[in-house]
Amino acid sequence: MENNADERIRSLYGQYVEEYADMVARLCLVHTGNYADSEDCFQNVFFKLFRELKKGGPSNVKAWLITVALNECRSVLRYRLRKNTVSLNELIIPFEDKSDIETAQLVFSLPPKQRDTIYLYYYEEYSVKEIADMTGMKENTVKSHLKRGRERLKKFLTE
Repeated sequence: MENNADERIRSLYGQYVEEYADMVARLCLVHTGNYADSEDCFQNVFFKLFRELKKGGPSNVKAWLITVALNECRSVLRYRLRKNTVSLNELIIPFEDKSDIETAQLVFSLPPKQRDTIYLYYYEEYSVKEIADMTGMKENTVKSHLKRGRERLKKFLTE
């Protein structure tokens, strides 16, 4: 009986890794700004997912993964001594469409809160309310970050 439960958890875990790995990797890279930190965050997120699945699993896996990824990235940025970082301009960004790289690099240049909200809203297609719930911000704060981020992106694009 226990082997069946373990197999089910492993199978579900594999399914979630396959489905959400790219999203989590991009989010970690966008938030941390370098590969080493983003890889650490990525591993921690999926390790926590495996532990969570043993407890029954989150009700909304994608939202849970985004919340945990953002928290992991914040922890890494808060506590890790930033060595051997690579400029965002030197990164090979893992997006499917190469024409999105320039736009993504502009998004990466935004301040962290604006960058996160723009990314979640446009790339992951979350609503303002969902972003507020995931990040712990008020909806009006999310709207302000989106507005300021759009204004900065518009300024970058018109220069």
